Amino acid sequence: MELTDELGYFNTQYNELALTPAELASRLRTWGDHRSQDAVVRSIQRMLAGDTAVSGEIKVIINMLTYLQHMEDERNQDLQWVPGPRGSYAGKAGDFMLNLSPQTKGRWHISIVHQPTGYSHPWPSWQNDLDSAKRKALFCLGDARRHIFEWQRDERLQD
Repeated sequence: MELTDELGYFNTQYNELALTPAELASRLRTWGDHRSQDAVVRSIQRMLAGDTAVSGEIKVIINMLTYLQHMEDERNQDLQWVPGPRGSYAGKAGDFMLNLSPQTKGRWHISIVHQPTGYSHPWPSWQNDLDSAKRKALFCLGDARRHIFEWQRDERLQD
């Protein structure tokens, strides 16, 4: 099997996203993957290890997620992280407030709230350093924006 180049490219993009297999599996299930969470996680782990070929669908999804992350990075390049109490940081991006709070063992907790609605985006896994937390916050900000868009679209359709 000629997986080396394909696998290297897949792993590079996957690592850039900084998602755990469980986080990627959750996204895939949200977007319609019918398999169980465990089955999706195993499939991702096998692809990452090179035990199975990287499917065309996952290549497309990883490419799209990487592109969306770059767009979010670019859109928020001027975001200012303001130091807060107890070593925390806060940033404002449009209608969203992002908060990074230090936790035990050097980990960081991320909170994202849409201020007009009070919508609190599901918290991602804790990050191991401040730079990773900032990057993950921006990635999750894109998800939060999409959730608000979908919610507003559904509200308009019901009217």
